[in-house]
Amino acid sequence: MASLRHKEPSYSDKTLGERELVRLEKDGLISDVAPREGEEAFWAMDIQTQADSIANEVEVDAFITPHFSKKLDFWGMVFVNSEGHPWLSPSIRFTNNADLEPVGFVTHPGMFRFGTVPNNGVQCLNGLRFGVAEKKNFDCLILFERQLTITDAAFGRVVRYLQHLCPEKPACAILFDHRSFWLIKTYKAVVVKVQKSRWVMDGSKLLFQKFINDNISPWVERLTIACSAFGVDVVEGDTFLGRGAYGRVFKVVGEGGEILALKIVEKHSAQRLHEEKKALENAQHTGLTITPVGKIIEILDSPALLLSPVGRPLPRPTTRQEVRDLFGLLWQLHDKELIHGDPHVANVILVEEKPLWIDLVEVVEASPILKQLDAEILTSVYLGPGQ
Repeated sequence: MASLRHKEPSYSDKTLGERELVRLEKDGLISDVAPREGEEAFWAMDIQTQADSIANEVEVDAFITPHFSKKLDFWGMVFVNSEGHPWLSPSIRFTNNADLEPVGFVTHPGMFRFGTVPNNGVQCLNGLRFGVAEKKNFDCLILFERQLTITDAAFGRVVRYLQHLCPEKPACAILFDHRSFWLIKTYKAVVVKVQKSRWVMDGSKLLFQKFINDNISPWVERLTIACSAFGVDVVEGDTFLGRGAYGRVFKVVGEGGEILALKIVEKHSAQRLHEEKKALENAQHTGLTITPVGKIIEILDSPALLLSPVGRPLPRPTTRQEVRDLFGLLWQLHDKELIHGDPHVANVILVEEKPLWIDLVEVVEASPILKQLDAEILTSVYLGPGQ
């Protein structure tokens, strides 16, 4: 299996699909799912009759998206059409010169960015979403690839997408046309399982739902539960603020319409979030940092905290004056007898052009040696190797 992890760049989608199908058949990793008598189909025969009249792929999108949306509501997820928006960058493990354009994906409403709406006259009637996936949330989506008729080339294209999506982790996709769908799973860019079914087959509804349920990222559930616990809502298509070493941050709207940042971390970093909250509280008198809002709430295995205000990332300094300004911001913190602990450009935001520190690490009182360490960290950004 390891020998299959690198694909020849000269393979066409069709050749790649053919080769993978031969391997999967040989290894018993592809199957036609048997009907489950008495169980519900994804849709009824009268709906299939309507689907059979579809003449082009755009009509497939318009027809099937409402059916996807109805099923996905259970998990609070949405189907996003991304065709025409090249957002999937090539992995360094596989040779490719251009970004790829998957037809769509399923994710949390707060984990994608809205894109331009194509001028095809169909989407307005069916409420389709158009956008691109956030690169740092690639592990939070399920790819969807539509074809008028599933072919070897279409399968090869999906394999290629999954190679680039999560080359070192599990990933999955649903390849579909107006009659059937394939459930595809990969591990470290290698296809490990394919299940084929038809929309009208008995049991296909549960098969589809189970695939979605089994492959939902825990971050989707964390964000959903955190929003409910805090009484806030995501800003659909414009929520994701960033991902750090131990957490992810999302823009949310409070009950009074206030804009807040929702930070969620994994269980093993719970203590780190408590320390950050304490550090920010200690720094409130300085006016140089963001502010914790309320208490930390434990959700499942992940603590979460609201923060305010929400700003935009500080652009990387490109002039000497901008570098001096950044160091000056650190000296201001030190003058208040506080240290940051991880003073990087990424840990500064602009709120109405005023710079504020985020992600404070240290809760201890500043000492000369800790101030020096702070300065050395920031200096290394500009004077370290390769700078």
